[in-house]
Amino acid sequence: MKLNRQKILDFFRKSENRATVILNDKSKANKTIKDALGKAITNKGALDGVWAKMVLLFGVAKDYVNGDYTEIPKKSIVAILGGLIYFLSPIDIVPDFVPFLGFIDDIFVLNLVYKQVINDLEKYKEWKDSQLQIMNIDGSTV
Repeated sequence: MKLNRQKILDFFRKSENRATVILNDKSKANKTIKDALGKAITNKGALDGVWAKMVLLFGVAKDYVNGDYTEIPKKSIVAILGGLIYFLSPIDIVPDFVPFLGFIDDIFVLNLVYKQVINDLEKYKEWKDSQLQIMNIDGSTV
C-alpha cells in the first residue's frame, strides 16, 4: 500500500489548525491529550516503534498546557498537539480500524512531528530531568 504523503500532510495541517483553537481552552487541550494517551495505551503494540517518542510528546504537551513548562515555541506545541489530534482521529488517511495498516499514517505523522521539534524536545528533557528530586527515606529532598 502506497501512502499519499500530500493527503496526509494536508490532513495534518487541518489538525494543526484545530490544535491552535484547542490550545486556547485548557480543559479541551487536557481532554485531547488524555484521550490521545488513552488511545495510545490501548494500541501500544501497534505503536511500538514510536512509543518512546509518543511518551515524550505527551509529556511536553501536558506540561505546557498545565503551565509547568512554557519554554517551547508556540509553533512547536501546535505541531505536537496537531500530531496528537491527527493520531486521535479514527478516520484519517488510513482509518485506524484497518488491520495491520491502520496506524501507519499516524506513525508517519508522529515521526514527522518528532523530527520537526526534536531540538525543543531535547531542551524539555533537560528541564524535566532537572525537576526530578531525590527523596530521602524520611521524605526530605536531597
